[in-house]
Parts: sequence; C-alpha cells; structure tokens
Amino acid sequence: MTPHFDYTFDRYLPLLDPDHFSDPAFYRELEKIGYRQVLLGGTGSAKLHDVIRSIKAETGLSVALYPAGPDSVCPADVVLMPDVMNSNSHFARPFGSGSVATAMNIMQQGLPFLPVAYIILGDSTARWYFDAFLLPSPKIILGYAMYARMVGYRYLALDYEDPKIAISPKLIAGLRKIPDLHLVVSDEFTPASAADALALGVQTAITPSDIFEDASDPLALAAEFHDRLLRSP
Repeated sequence: MTPHFDYTFDRYLPLLDPDHFSDPAFYRELEKIGYRQVLLGGTGSAKLHDVIRSIKAETGLSVALYPAGPDSVCPADVVLMPDVMNSNSHFARPFGSGSVATAMNIMQQGLPFLPVAYIILGDSTARWYFDAFLLPSPKIILGYAMYARMVGYRYLALDYEDPKIAISPKLIAGLRKIPDLHLVVSDEFTPASAADALALGVQTAITPSDIFEDASDPLALAAEFHDRLLRSP
C-alpha cells in the first residue's frame, strides 16, 4: 500500500479515451513518434482492460490510468487516485464512496497507485460530472493546495478546461512555492499554449481526449505536441 511516488510524469501527457482510441496500431505510432507515456481514462470503461493489455503487449509505452470510478481499475504502470477537492459529490470527493471503492479495488488487485489532489477551476464537463463548486479566488485555491500538500498529496492537478478562463501566472507562481508539489495542468492546449504553460512553471501539461478525437489527423497533432514539448534539444 505504498504510493508510487517515484513514478515521474513527462512534461506533456495526452489523455486518451480508450473508447475512441482502441487500436494498438495508434499506440505503436505514438511510440514511433517518441512518446514514452500515455494517460488513459474516460467516462466509459468497456474497452479499457483490453486496450491497456494490448498497449503493454505491443509497445514499450508506460500507461498511467485515470479511472472514472472503481469499475475502471485495472492493471497499469500506475493508477491515479484523483480526489476532487472541490466536489459536492459523495462519489468523487476525498473519502467519498467512489474514492473509497476505487481505493479498495486498487488494494485488492495490488496495483501501484498515485494520489492526486484535483481541483476543477472552470465550467467544464468535469465540473458537471463531479458536481464541483468553483473556488472564489486564487487565495482560496492556494489554501486548498497547501492543505493537500500538508496532508500528504505530492501531485496537484488543476483542470482549466474552460475557454472563458485563462491560466494565471500569479497562481502558478504561488503554487510552485509549495515544497515538493508536482503541478499538473489540464487544458485544451495547443502545442504553443502548452509550451507557454510550461514556461510559467507548470510541470506537466495534459490535453483532454477530445483534442485528438476532433483532429483530422490525430497522429500528426500528437507529433506537433511531441516536437514542441518533448523532443530533446
């Protein structure tokens, strides 16, 4: 039951819904582009087990799993435990029924896991799904983040997936002052805006699956992100 704190996220991770990206050939191509990690998750889990199994069998990619609930838990290189710090839902908040059931499934399967404090900042699908309330100010967000670190979280994820709000350089700077806290930001980034976020101090940028689902050529877009954010100089 020891958290997998030595698992390190790359500077950029694509979140991919296995209900849309289930073909092993897609992941083989990602590996050829140069990716080392992928993040899998979605509201459905029908294909999740088989997709992860095929990725591990046919590629050298490391798979991080973002489970939507206890039924989504299955073997991966690391299973994230995202506690939605500003959720009203008994299912998603810390010590909520879904969080507890997910933890029990992880423990029963003996899987490596990583607790993540997750804060939803915008009026997004995630806000609806997790019944999240918006925090009123950067000061309050910093307070939540400091509390999360003090009780043991080492990863903090901010969900900015709302076109009406912009990433706050002042907030990012404040969060980076919290010791030993790895800052993850999810947004509908372009390669350029993700690079800007990383320059502000974000340590891992994540794009939602719909960025690739809506792309005319998902692999070409993945190559753009890799070239801008992950290619070694």
